Amino acid sequence: MQRWPLPETIPPGVEVWLLKLDLQLPVPDSDLSLLSENERIRALRYRRQEDQVRSAVTRAALRRILGARAMLRPDKLDLVVNCHGKPRLQDDLGIEFNVSHAGCFALIALSTNGQVGVDIESHDDGIDAKSLSPYVFSSLERRSGLRLADEAEDFIERWVAKESVLKALGLGISEHLQAISILPGNGQCNGQCYEIAHDNPDWAGIKVWSIESPVGYAAALAVKNHDSFLDSCEVSQQHQGAL
Repeated sequence: MQRWPLPETIPPGVEVWLLKLDLQLPVPDSDLSLLSENERIRALRYRRQEDQVRSAVTRAALRRILGARAMLRPDKLDLVVNCHGKPRLQDDLGIEFNVSHAGCFALIALSTNGQVGVDIESHDDGIDAKSLSPYVFSSLERRSGLRLADEAEDFIERWVAKESVLKALGLGISEHLQAISILPGNGQCNGQCYEIAHDNPDWAGIKVWSIESPVGYAAALAVKNHDSFLDSCEVSQQHQGAL
């Protein structure tokens, strides 16, 4: 696991860690031992070993990082999730986090400067971007001059940006795809961040950046300032699995 470089324009108090996953080996017992009962059940429910590894090893790494920051045992951390499945620490320790995994990599984002969302996806040349664009992207995005309908790589770049924004806001992905538009940054943030268009005052202050990624992948990071709302529909992870 390594600390991942971020654009200079990302505010202080935000960091990202890259985890390389060995999908050929079963989940180590040392990782399983850190998970809650529901986390273990969720991870081992996957039929494919690689999916079990992505779920369990990423969550164990997250618990290690959070435990070190909170000076608590990783296996004793109590996580809660909102009604869309976004996890957070039950005790307000001033640490927000988000995770994403694809292929043999995972990203773990931590923030002491507001809500955070991260996404990583592998480039898939076989993706039918033209057919998917009307469902994924708003009319404003499709009119923006981006090659969303034709270029699979451009499609993925914009998808990770949009998903990271919705994850930072703690919203369901499929229900809100048309509510937010990700547009070129027009020179802002040294060309490293996008412009975000929406009409919801609760989402003010959200920003998103394209960040470095391993070859063959795309990644993005979104941050919302401390005035972000907290979703009221939270349940203990003892009763519901978390992402």
